[in-house]
Amino acid sequence: MQEPITTYLEESLSLSLVRLCKAFRQQGEVWCQNIGLHTGQELVIFRLLEEDGLSQSQLAARLGVEIGTVAKTVQRMEKEGLLIRRQDALDARISRVYLTEKARRLCEPALRIWKDLDTCLVQGMSQAEQLLFRRLLVQAAANFSRN
Repeated sequence: MQEPITTYLEESLSLSLVRLCKAFRQQGEVWCQNIGLHTGQELVIFRLLEEDGLSQSQLAARLGVEIGTVAKTVQRMEKEGLLIRRQDALDARISRVYLTEKARRLCEPALRIWKDLDTCLVQGMSQAEQLLFRRLLVQAAANFSRN
């Protein structure tokens, strides 16, 4: 006899991963809101801290997201005083994105959030289990990039 769907789902790795991603995202959202950021904005800050002055298409490529997503995020962050856009000196069709001092001041608190999320994620795991968990996450992601 076939296993009931709900039993299968409750025991599936996929549902466990969905639940983990949801909990991770919700906690990250709460902590980001506490410092005045929306989820994902911290990743833009981190990237521009390393490479300030990227074009929006370069930023999208570095973050691994669609250009439309970056355009909306940049627009919102600009309104919030976190970014400024300037025309490229050599090609007026290109708009370059730069961090403001306000955004630079949020880098350390945002990085603390990521460190706290990591700590929460592996709480109760030994060092060996943490290394194995990381290796398995990398392998699982690689499995999807091959398809």
